[in-house]
Formats: sequence, C-alpha cells, structure tokens
Amino acid sequence: MNKNIWILIMGFFLFQACLDDEGNYSYSDLLPIEIDSSKMSNSYRITQLDYLVVDPEVKQGVDDSNLSYEWRIFQESNMPNSETGKVVNDVVGQERKLNYKVTTPPGEYTLSFTVIDKQNGVSEVISRKLYVESFASVGLMVMHGDADSTDVSILVNDRIVSDATMDGVKHNIFSITNGCRAVGAPGMVAYVNNTHNVYVYTKGNVGGFRTRGSDLEVLDTYAEMFTEPLESSNIDFQGYNSWLYNDLLVNGGKVYFAGQATTTFTKFGVPVFGVEYYAEPFIGIQERGYYYGIFYDRLQRRFLYVDYSKTAKTFKEAGASAAFDMNNVGKDMVYAEHGFEKKWYCVMRDPANVAEHSVYVCDFSKMDDGNRGVGKYSANGCTDMKDAKAFAVGNRSELLYYATTTEVKQCNFKDGGTSTLRYTLPTELTQAGYEISMLYLFKVSGKENEGKLLYIGVYNPTTEEGKLLECPIVETSGEILKDKVKAYDGFKKITHMAYKSK
Repeated sequence: MNKNIWILIMGFFLFQACLDDEGNYSYSDLLPIEIDSSKMSNSYRITQLDYLVVDPEVKQGVDDSNLSYEWRIFQESNMPNSETGKVVNDVVGQERKLNYKVTTPPGEYTLSFTVIDKQNGVSEVISRKLYVESFASVGLMVMHGDADSTDVSILVNDRIVSDATMDGVKHNIFSITNGCRAVGAPGMVAYVNNTHNVYVYTKGNVGGFRTRGSDLEVLDTYAEMFTEPLESSNIDFQGYNSWLYNDLLVNGGKVYFAGQATTTFTKFGVPVFGVEYYAEPFIGIQERGYYYGIFYDRLQRRFLYVDYSKTAKTFKEAGASAAFDMNNVGKDMVYAEHGFEKKWYCVMRDPANVAEHSVYVCDFSKMDDGNRGVGKYSANGCTDMKDAKAFAVGNRSELLYYATTTEVKQCNFKDGGTSTLRYTLPTELTQAGYEISMLYLFKVSGKENEGKLLYIGVYNPTTEEGKLLECPIVETSGEILKDKVKAYDGFKKITHMAYKSK
C-alpha cells in the first residue's frame, strides 16, 4: 500500500513539472476550434470557371491570429480523372473564406475545410460533397456561325436534361474558352463518349478541331486528327457519324475510320479502300458489327459498306424480297438519317428530274443477304421537296419532315407520297426576314422526350441573327404542337445540333 502511495505522489510532481515546462500546454490552453457551418450548404454544385465561394465563421477564443486554413478538393477513389489522367487531390484555398475559380475537372468530389492552431496543432475539419459540372454542360450542342467562323452553344432545360435547374442557352462556349471562333463555316458538332471529346467540324481548308469535352478547349486541329496529317489543300470535311466506340468521317469523298475504344484518342488512318468511290456526306451505322459503316457512292450511284477489315464492299445481288438493288440505285442522295427501328431512311432524287423524289429504306439489322433494301416509296406528291433546306427523321414512327424557306412539311411517303403542312413560321419572323436553316429531331435513347421534340433553326441573312425554336410533336402522327413552341435567341446561322451526355 505504501509503495502505491509513493508512486502516486511521484506522478503528481512529474505532472506538475510538465505544466511548468514552457514547451508544453495545459488542457486549459488547448482551446477548441469551432467552425460555424450554418452558413454552408449541405453540398455544392458548381460549373467549371465559375467561382466557388464559401464563407464559414471560425472561432477559437478572442485572438484567432494563430489559426491557419486549408481548403482541399479530393476524390474518394484512386481512379485517375479521364481528362487529366491524374487523381484529384488539390489545395484550392488557404484563407478562411474560399473564393476559388473552378478549374477542377468535372466529377464528384469532397470539399474539405481544415482549421489548425499553429501553436499546438489542434485542428478541426468539416467536409461537404462537391459536384463539378462541365463548363460545356450536358445538353444539346448548337453549332452556329457565318461564312467564315463557327461557334458552339449549349441548350439546357428540363425537357432535355431531366434534373436541369435552368431553361436557357449557354452561349458561345467555344469562343469563350479559346478566345476566338473556329475558322470556317459550320459543318457538324459531335460528342464522343469514351474520349470525352467534342468534334467541332467546319467547312473550308481548316476543317475544325478536336476539343476537350468539359470546356471545348482545342486539343488538335483537324489536320492533326489523322495519322498522316492532312495538307490544307486536302482538307474537305463533309460528314461524320459513329456507332459504339467507332468513328466514321467523310473527307474529300473518302471514308476514314477510327476506333475510340479507350479514353485515349485514336487518330483516323488511311481512307477505306477496295473499290473506286466518292462518298456522299451521310453515313449509315449498325451497332451489331455486321457493317462498320454504310455510305452512298456518288460515282456509281450505289450503296457500299465498310467491312471489319476497313475495306469498301458491294452488297450482294438483290434477293427475292428486296425492294431495290443496293448496287444499282441510279439516284442522287439528297439526305439520309437513321430513324424508326434504326432503319436508314434515304431521300433520293432523279438526276434527270430534280422535282422527282423517292424514299429508300435500308435495314442493317442483319448480315447482307441481298435483301437489305426493304422499302422504296415515291415522294413526288410531297410539294416543294426540291426546295427543301433541311430534313429530319423520327424514331417513334416513320416520320419524315422537310423544310422550305418558311414551312415545315411532313412527307407521307408510305401513304401515297403526299405531304402535310405541319408548321409555318410566325408572321413576325417572316416579316423580319427569318428563314429556316435547320431541322433536328431529339432522339436520345432513354430520355423522356425521345422522339418528341423537333428543333427548327431560323436565320435572318440581313441581321445575321439566328433563333432556335423548340417544337413539341406528337411522335406517332407528326403533328407539331404550335401552342407550345418556345424560342431561344442569341445565335448566328444554326446548321447542326447534337446531344452532349457528360
């Protein structure tokens, strides 16, 4: 017992000595740090290049001059970011109030705020979920421009993106990011899932760019997108399409192929060869791998397909159930787009009579058996089709729209080849000089409004101003619900649209 008492007495004196030591602190000196989170959100959602501002109150006694601060954004996983190839774990602020211009790649992160007492190491940490959205956000990319330059804007609303909190346009993203518009008249815009790239294709000897999906920053010129960089005299972008992770591009009448199976961009190789051809700027696709791409040969007026070895091949001779011979069409291709049941709907014109049109339908859901031409219909009763400025094909039924300068008509190619007037530009637009420049039907698989929204681009050549009209339709009949049309301003001449999913 006496031994235990002496141990307690010695312990007391040792503890007292520690308190008297200048290099140590009593428990009463270790003041707690209080972070008042009442002014902080439970989570944050921010767009790239916007400022993330967070202003919490911090208290530790009367004098807080001994406190240091650290704001950090980090990933919960160790998976490198698909754009940068790095794991995000960055200090983004060292003041109590965070005021950070967001350059973090798009994704889901944790935002942590750490306060440390520099004298004794006492710290306090608070964290929140942070969602960084692309400056070039999810939505419908709208390509617009003039004869010499091109820009890309993005339309966002809850008809396109179900959880969207805005209804409007993020204008001129390409030029804001890069400091200038893309050289050349608008061609096509496209989003590539695996590489998270946006192709901004333009007309002329520049051809456009491959850009970063998050903000449309230029990564490669068009010439650099080929294994053998193209000379400007050989640049002639004409068309593009993709299936799964495969890209197909038409340049100067030749078809190029590239497989984007990873997050690393694969350049376009040598042109598809095998037979002599000049490809029209429309590419058919099939997602089961039976065909690596289908196109129409202007020289021989026939359909050709690209096989697994990237060789251009002719189809088999017409079988018993073929609606037409794929190798002997004899028409000029005016337009082609995939639609109902993923069939390829082709508007064809008689080369000897520009007023005579037909609709040819191809089905590529099976291997070539000589019967891939499944429909051939006269469209001669579709009035003014020879003056059509744009076309669009539906996927909920066999809809085919075409637009003249001021009207949108529906071609009833399976019902006698007649036409139905579906929409006329309002008087205030026609009197102001606006004309139709583009049609686009929203066909994004799995979306609530898939096949139910028709977009009409209109343009005033005098003022060089464009507008975008969003038109709900009855997807089975093709009727345009005129009382629900919504207009968006702030464009030049709109020529193409495409959905951006990330």
